Order: sequence, then C-alpha cells, then structure tokens
Amino acid sequence: MTLRRSVMSRHAELAARRPLAHASAALALAGLLSACAGASPEQTPSRAQQQAVVNSERAARVLARGDLPAARQAYVVALASAQAVQDPALEAAALLNLTLVHARLGDTLAAHRAVDQILNAPARFEPALQARASARKALLRLDERADDDALRWADRASDACASPCALAAALDTVRGQVAFSRSDFAGAALLARRAIAAAGASAQQAEQAGALRLLARTQMRLGETGPAAEALARALAIDLRLGQPDRLALDLFYAAETEDQRGNSAQASSLYLRALAVYEATGDSRNADVLRQRMVARPAP
Repeated sequence: MTLRRSVMSRHAELAARRPLAHASAALALAGLLSACAGASPEQTPSRAQQQAVVNSERAARVLARGDLPAARQAYVVALASAQAVQDPALEAAALLNLTLVHARLGDTLAAHRAVDQILNAPARFEPALQARASARKALLRLDERADDDALRWADRASDACASPCALAAALDTVRGQVAFSRSDFAGAALLARRAIAAAGASAQQAEQAGALRLLARTQMRLGETGPAAEALARALAIDLRLGQPDRLALDLFYAAETEDQRGNSAQASSLYLRALAVYEATGDSRNADVLRQRMVARPAP
C-alpha cells in the first residue's frame, strides 16, 4: 500500500502548489508608504482596501504554518474582503489558495468550484492568472486520475503563460507525473531533469524540489536507489529551508520508501514516523491515516 495518488500528485510542486504572491497587496502597501517629497500625490487606499490587504497577508501566514483548517477559514475571509473592494488580483490569490487548501483537505469539489471562478471569468482575471488557474486545474485533474484532461489543462496553462513562462518547470513536472503514472519512467525522468534545470535557472526552489521528488520516484522504479536517495536529500534540504510542511512530509515519505527498498528497515521506520508527525501536526488526518496503514502493512524486519 502506498500513499494515495492525490497526495503524491497534488504535491507536484506547481508554483500553484505554494501560496500565490499577492501583487496588489504589495502595490497597495507601497502606495501607503510613498509619501516622498515631490512625488505626485496618490489616493490613499480606503480602510476596506487596507483590510483586504491585511486579510490576504494573514491568510498567507496561516497557510505557511501548515494549519490547513485555519488557512481555509482565513482565505474565506480574505476572499470576501477582496470581493468587497473588487480587487481582482487579491480575489484570484484567495481563490487559488483556497483551491490548494481544499485539495489538501480532500474537498475536491470545493477546490474545483474555487478555481473555476477564475477560469470562467477571463474578462475579469488577466492571462497570467488564467495560466495559474489552468495549472491548478491540471493538478486537480491529475489527482482524479484524469491524465489526458490534466495534460490539456497543462497545455492551456502554457498557452496563457507569457514567455519566459514562470510556470514552465512546474508544468513539466505535471507532465512528468502523467508519464510516471503511465509507467513511462524514462520519459518521466527526462521531464523531471528538464524541470530541475529550468527551476534552478529561475531560482524557483519549490519547483526544483518537486522535480527532484519526481526524479527520485522514477529512479526508485528503475532500481536506482542510490541516486534516488541523493535526489530526495536535495529536495529535503530545499524544503527545510522553505519550511513547507506538506512537502517535507513527502520528502520523508519517499525517503522512507527508498530506504525500505534498500533494505534499511530501521532508517525507513524513523523516516515514516517523521512524516507522520508532520501530517499530524498540520491536521492532515487523511494522509496521516493512510500513512499509518502503510506502516502497519510493512513486512517485519
């Protein structure tokens, strides 16, 4: 027994798998602080606009802590305040992150409803946001084992993404996930290495870690457990710096599987327990339960 595919593919490390940066929040704050001498006066944001920024940033901090139930509630509040002032960028940020949180909590229907609000309003949400929403939709369809549809959404994201596309590495990882699910391990490894290089060139650490995880999984299937362990160690080092609990849990889980495959049962047990501790600490009871079942099903050393 392995962790559900929704766990594995959901963490394909799409830039859409991390909280979306709130561009309008930064602009609003910059406006508040730009009272430089000689500068043209700018209209001060209203209290409601300022509160929308505050709510958006508060939700991002909660999600960064890995508290998924609290993050969901915080983004519901952030979405309402963004809609109240009709700020499309803040609204899209809340919807994309709600999609992420709903998916991690296993509420796929709610995740689709959130992202579809962007996809169904291209006149309101600019192409860059449409690209991110399409990428997020690709992940949802991947989780549902709808591989062909996932690839179509990935292509749609690529088409909407301005060159050089900031989502290129993440989308290659999505395509690599599909190749992996179809047992095309050579193709998956090729896409993973391409994603690693692209992410490294653009300093996208989270995407690089995700591609390293995919590469490690392909190497495990090919019996290359040494290189797989090295790739996972690199991914873990990145995610420890980034402090992303869900990704740390995956690093630890795949590292445990690798050590099991290498015959290092005691080390594998330790890694499984560390992954379980992360899931329990973040309130991810679904994946915690699946991991407990996986641990019980392991053969005795």
